[in-house]
Amino acid sequence: MLQEKQYTPRERLHALLDLLSYFYMTYGKPERACSYLRLLTKLMPGDHRLLRSLARSEMESGNAEVAREILERHLTMTMTSEERAATLLLLSRVFLRLEQLENSSQAIAQFLEIKKRN
Repeated sequence: MLQEKQYTPRERLHALLDLLSYFYMTYGKPERACSYLRLLTKLMPGDHRLLRSLARSEMESGNAEVAREILERHLTMTMTSEERAATLLLLSRVFLRLEQLENSSQAIAQFLEIKKRN
């Protein structure tokens, strides 16, 4: 018989904050999502998906420069090639918002190089 995994209160809190941030992004409230994602990334600073989610919510909130800083810092971390590709793809969108077309093109080229190797 399979035994159900028991989650700690902390794991439940993380899941709830993550879910709330997702709902706020989905329903067009990226500023509210930022609040939850900032807290989550402090609690779990190595979670690549959360860092990308925070950057996206910052970008959607009109804080593209903050999003760029988050993603560029994120790229210095150790991650899988798939995580790096996802980060570069989002960074290219941020550069477009900042009207930095050359930087956006470079990020896309790096993304495509990773995808070609995999």
